[in-house]
Amino acid sequence: MLAAHAPYPGSIQKKILVITLSCLLGMCVVISLVSYYVFQNYLQRSLIGSTETSLQLLTDSIDSHMDDVSRMVQFCQTNPGIATYIASNPNPGSVLSVATYDRIYEEYSNNPSKNYMNRVAIVTNDNFLQIVAATASSTSDLAAEVPELPYFETLLNDPGYNFSPGILKDPFHRKGKDVLPLIRPITYQFSSVQGGYLFLEISTDLFSDALRRYAVAEDSLLYLTIGDHTYLYGEGDLQETFPSFQYRKDLTSAAIVEGSQIAEVSDSQGINRLVVTVPLDMPDCYISQSISLWELRNQRLLLFCILGALLVSVLGIGTILMVVLNRMIHIPVSRIRSKMLRVAEGDFSRDPSIEWNHELGEIGRGINDLSENVIQLMNRMLQEEKEKQELEYRMLQSQVNPHFVYNTLNSIKWMASIQGADGICEMTTALAKLMKSISKGTSLLVPIREEFALLEDYFTIQRYRYGGTITLEFQVEEETILDCPILKFTLQPLVENAIFHGIEPKGAGHISIHALRETDASPGVIRIDVTDNGVGMSPEKAGQILASRQESSTDFFREIGVSNVHQRLQYEFGPSYGISVHSKEGCYTTMTIRIPDNKSEMAIKHSEYPDMSGRHHV
Repeated sequence: MLAAHAPYPGSIQKKILVITLSCLLGMCVVISLVSYYVFQNYLQRSLIGSTETSLQLLTDSIDSHMDDVSRMVQFCQTNPGIATYIASNPNPGSVLSVATYDRIYEEYSNNPSKNYMNRVAIVTNDNFLQIVAATASSTSDLAAEVPELPYFETLLNDPGYNFSPGILKDPFHRKGKDVLPLIRPITYQFSSVQGGYLFLEISTDLFSDALRRYAVAEDSLLYLTIGDHTYLYGEGDLQETFPSFQYRKDLTSAAIVEGSQIAEVSDSQGINRLVVTVPLDMPDCYISQSISLWELRNQRLLLFCILGALLVSVLGIGTILMVVLNRMIHIPVSRIRSKMLRVAEGDFSRDPSIEWNHELGEIGRGINDLSENVIQLMNRMLQEEKEKQELEYRMLQSQVNPHFVYNTLNSIKWMASIQGADGICEMTTALAKLMKSISKGTSLLVPIREEFALLEDYFTIQRYRYGGTITLEFQVEEETILDCPILKFTLQPLVENAIFHGIEPKGAGHISIHALRETDASPGVIRIDVTDNGVGMSPEKAGQILASRQESSTDFFREIGVSNVHQRLQYEFGPSYGISVHSKEGCYTTMTIRIPDNKSEMAIKHSEYPDMSGRHHV
């Protein structure tokens, strides 16, 4: 009986619990990291995109006013009256000067952005006409003083608009208001020769008003870049600063605003900020806005809340999953284990409670079937034990009876010998030797020599029975063949079949036993041909002999037919060995036995049995 095992410390339930929790936590970590990375990038790009879109609206507003300024500049450069004024260079107060002034003032008055042009002056070599805002009026001689400005030649000779000086103090105003100077040449009419120039001062309110109306987060910074000068907007004013923009190629524009760029800049507190830069229509001029750190923090907080909710949800699902697994796996496994312990203690009764409608139920049914099979096996073993005891008793009886018969036949032999009945003596001797051979030993394999001797005793009895009308001949090509092993009682059923079915219908006949070694076979094969010159048989009948289980008619060899001999040979030596039948009706029948040439399996003394080679019986 099997001993019951104590519960294992490392149970499957604990392993499933650990594995499930590990997988869930690992999944949470992976999901959190991936979500954080994806959401962070999405958040960053979303803020960049929204900032670009807002800046685009801001720059459109500024560009609209700059377009008005550009129209005023183009008017001054292309108006014929101004060109005539430049060519004539009249004195102040002249009719041409007054007419030109009125025309410039009319254009200036109709310009939507006139409030952002503090000073518009047409300057010749000696004289000038200017339209100036009341807050920027002065008595300066522009014709003499403008050429003295340090940036005059640079702005005048540039083929396009040049704002490289940046925002400067108005040199012709006592309070020095901040302006953006612009100088463009004016040529003579019908000539490309410069005769004068336009001096225009753009008020910084053009930028400040637009930035003031632009709504941004409190911690977001706005920068205006003009040429090499960068100004920080704060409290309605532009203050020049010197930030270092580190443009990043790994971040691309989200709103795909043409020319926009993403950079990093360190503010006054040393905090790195992402900056979105959008160009203005003015050359080398940009508006930049830093991404709000407050918005980033709020969005990250929202992300963490989502990830926390996700983590709680996954853990909740994991808990539900563990409860379900406990009900679906742990409880059935515990019942199956309890049943196995009961089986180990000797309880083989069927337990229907472990036969569920799933895979574990299949295991439960298998255990129940196994328990019933064990009960049946134990009952069968008890029955076989009883039958074995009865068989041993019968075998003991069968061992006594042949010896008693053998001793009785031996007494008859001596009485027939004394009375001179040689035939009775010889037949009784053959029968006694046959009985002795049957009762002697339990070995299945015997040498061919012993099988021939048994066959000789059997044929002696049959010869007297048929009155000498049958003969038997042994032909052995090599003496060593007689030492090869063969199954006991292999040849007798074949000779009996030859006598009863081949020779007896004919009335007389001859049987030949031919033993030889097939030299062309590998491994070696011993062939024994049993041939009779009887009535023969058809091919169909020959095929049926090995398939049917015919019984012998003699008392000694009952139930040992040719087909049984064929099967015994194949069971013992393999499917390539056994018996084959060849016959011709009215002529002969040959039964060929093939067995392996292996005489090393049995040590046999040659002197124990007589020499059978070339023996002939009549």
